[in-house]
Amino acid sequence: MKLNIKQINDLCTGVKLAIELKSSNDKVKKFLTIEGYSYNFNNEYIELDKFITNKNLDNIYFELKIYEISKNLDVNSWDITEDNLENKIFKRDIKGIKELEIILSNYIKDFSILKPEWYCENLPWV
Repeated sequence: MKLNIKQINDLCTGVKLAIELKSSNDKVKKFLTIEGYSYNFNNEYIELDKFITNKNLDNIYFELKIYEISKNLDVNSWDITEDNLENKIFKRDIKGIKELEIILSNYIKDFSILKPEWYCENLPWV
């Protein structure tokens, strides 16, 4: 499975992709998010440019987050911190789209379900 060109362009211009996944526990909601980022010459984290160039394509990394959160917290609209997350998986410094697709295929089989995060209803934690 491969990401489509729209998804790749979104990720490479700083748009976070997300999806709510089916949880094995009906008391929690499960989410998967992917976000692109880069490093500057001082090896400091920086956000991606809004324009794609060959220069920045060579220096894009991705972060994959999968986590569950209690529906009680979500329903009450409380501020949610990393401490509230359950069964969390964070993978950082995934280099390039090909590596991202390989890792992502371990968690979902249909990449077409990934949408910009604002389409993912009630995404509680960023």
